[in-house]
Amino acid sequence: MTDKNFGFKLKKLRESKGVSQLTLSIDLDIPQSKVSKIENGTEKITLSYFLKVLAYFSLTPDEVIELLGVKN
Repeated sequence: MTDKNFGFKLKKLRESKGVSQLTLSIDLDIPQSKVSKIENGTEKITLSYFLKVLAYFSLTPDEVIELLGVKN
């Protein structure tokens, strides 16, 4: 999966939950510019940020698999 694919999926997840980039960045204590860069695929997500996203959105294992683009 490319960074752009992940970023696109992250953006869709965030929007589907009605969360703005600013709100997400404040709640996760990261710069809004980092959220934007990850969503645009210009910056890779770190493991610590990824784990924060999973916890923030209370994702199920199936949702994590979908977010990662893992196929059976």
